[in-house]
Amino acid sequence: MSRSEMPTRKRLDFVDLACISCLVAISACHSGPAPKQRPVQDEPGRERTASREEELSMLRADSALFAAVVRTQLTAGDGDDYPARIERLRYDSRPYGTRTGYPEVFAGVQGIDPTLTFARAGESAMDELTDNRKEILQKSGVTFGAPVQYRQCAGVRVPAPPPPRRSAGAARSKPVDVHAGCPKALEYYVTVGLPIRGLPEGLKNSRDTRGRRLSLRGDVWTMLVDEHSASPKGWSWSQYAWLFKPDRSGRFDLVTTILIGVVE
Repeated sequence: MSRSEMPTRKRLDFVDLACISCLVAISACHSGPAPKQRPVQDEPGRERTASREEELSMLRADSALFAAVVRTQLTAGDGDDYPARIERLRYDSRPYGTRTGYPEVFAGVQGIDPTLTFARAGESAMDELTDNRKEILQKSGVTFGAPVQYRQCAGVRVPAPPPPRRSAGAARSKPVDVHAGCPKALEYYVTVGLPIRGLPEGLKNSRDTRGRRLSLRGDVWTMLVDEHSASPKGWSWSQYAWLFKPDRSGRFDLVTTILIGVVE
């Protein structure tokens, strides 16, 4: 992983302010009752939509936790521990990087469905949420945008194909380079999911990225962070669960991370 020094002081000033302003608004999430899980639908196949009050609760929680993810990413140190400072970092302001702001494919982990914490929000609320994220990214100096598509850029573990068979007297064919269209330098594209309150059932008794057995109590929030990297050697994708807890002032701090899956 390529890493370089980043001027974070100016960026952090805003992110901290964003956290403070968001956390003032979200204080009701900590002091009030926890969001109730989505009830069983009266009409099978029809998903309950959120009320405006529920949408506002989700917006407040997302702003505070998304700012915490960005702050943590910017202040990460060099080294082998995850998360680590990385170069050429680009965020997608849309949750999960999807048009709707909801995952097209779930992680396959029990209890990770974001609508178990907050009912499904309407399109206008998701637009508000995305705009809030854009503001956090802009004022913290982080590049954001949709993913870049690279043609002829296979995964880092995809082997070169065998040379084509040729008949006697035929000209020798040039071998196919499956990574010919990859970027010249290592790039990262990051998406962040919606807030999930608590530790999802499927992650309990897991080990974190440092190999430690999880033992978390109290007010825990989970955010899914997907990291897509592309380099001259190919692309890879990793999904992590970032677990946060609020401190006494209400600011969210990263407690630990869990690797959920890798595709290369």
